[in-house]
Amino acid sequence: MFSTVELRHIRLCLSKQLAAQRAELLTLDEDSDEYMERANDLMVLDSIIAKIDRELE
Repeated sequence: MFSTVELRHIRLCLSKQLAAQRAELLTLDEDSDEYMERANDLMVLDSIIAKIDRELE
């Protein structure tokens, strides 16, 4: 579906987004709904990155 170069670029962009959102997550109250939503989003991003890694192997 995507070329290797495209997958690498997508992975890089998602990794940057993951790092930025992890930093933002640290500023939120752990008991808030927003924290839980963002934590779930981070798990999804991490899963997508892992799938791309497997595809690039």
